[in-house]
Amino acid sequence: MIDALVIGAGPSGSRAAWKLAEAGYSVAIAEEDARVGDPCQCAGLVTPRTLDYLGYRLPVLQEMRGARVWGPHDSYLEFEASETKALVIDRPGLDRSIAERAEKAGAEIWTSTRYTRGWRENGGMVAELQGPDGPRRVRARLLIGADGPASRVARDAGLHNKREVMAAFGGDISGYAARDGYVDLFVGSELAPRFFGWAIPTGGDTGRLGVATTLPHRPRKFFRDYFRKGAPSRLLDGAKLTARVSGLIPFGLRDPAFADHVLLTGDAAGLAKPTSGGGIYTGLVSADAAAETAIAAFEADDLSAGRLAGYQQMLRDRIAGELQLGARLRRAFLALDDEQLAEIIGMLGDPAVLAAIQQAGDLDYASRAAFAVLKAQPKLVKFAPLLLKPFV
Repeated sequence: MIDALVIGAGPSGSRAAWKLAEAGYSVAIAEEDARVGDPCQCAGLVTPRTLDYLGYRLPVLQEMRGARVWGPHDSYLEFEASETKALVIDRPGLDRSIAERAEKAGAEIWTSTRYTRGWRENGGMVAELQGPDGPRRVRARLLIGADGPASRVARDAGLHNKREVMAAFGGDISGYAARDGYVDLFVGSELAPRFFGWAIPTGGDTGRLGVATTLPHRPRKFFRDYFRKGAPSRLLDGAKLTARVSGLIPFGLRDPAFADHVLLTGDAAGLAKPTSGGGIYTGLVSADAAAETAIAAFEADDLSAGRLAGYQQMLRDRIAGELQLGARLRRAFLALDDEQLAEIIGMLGDPAVLAAIQQAGDLDYASRAAFAVLKAQPKLVKFAPLLLKPFV
């Protein structure tokens, strides 16, 4: 029996394995893909805080300091901060770098190995895995589910909760009329119902295009037609899609995100940010909380749900508060129709508001900018019933 089996070698899974192996525990990671990081299902936009949190540097493809927001009825907003607000990185490279550190610390990584089911037995967990050499069973004191939005580990542990799940479609593009250092964002019911679209420059005329929305009836046609609509048609006219990816974004922290001999991290725990859909930073925070919780449980020789319950409190203290605020802001956003959204985008062009955005804008803590904007633009009070309803 090993101490911990981690399902999924994304950032949160590999980070948790790294920290546990570093502490001297026997750890293995089961990764269903043949190579860690492939296929990539993320735009790879992170805050400088994320790399600081990692504790080491990675190559940066682009530094983002500004944004152009393209809204309904030709509404438009652009702003530029005096400092870098986000970094475009090689996302598969990020995954591999964390996995390599886990391996160097002593963790084993089993690629092309899929988790099929798990159950409790004799004071631990039994995981059934399907690997290159056929099925096998692995016994572990602790099972860590870092296996994404549709987590099988969560299912087998009975950790269910109702969550909104968005479909994300994206890909690499060439021939993109980008503005250096600027992210393009597209909002409105025609382009991205219930969320937004994005285009991120990666150098030259290349970039990463994506949209997150409710699952369309014909997703491939929806994404193909995206090139021909509104602002994207002006920026992407003649662009070519060179690679295509898709995935799911879950909104809503699982509570609980633990059970006897089980912890969930990252997207499996529902830690995507409701305002941006990003989950790398929050996933890393959850991984460290999971590792700390596991180490204390191992030392006490108690992997019961009662002992692991401290993990949920760690999530609340470290990141869940911001996620809850973000969820309320998202509900406020969903209450706006296109006319109201266009009017708000126009109001955000006020110099005082732009200054507030430039100073307080933060992808990881969007609520800071939201409250700064409300303070800087008194005219937004007309939308108070819509904006404040989720908070009362």
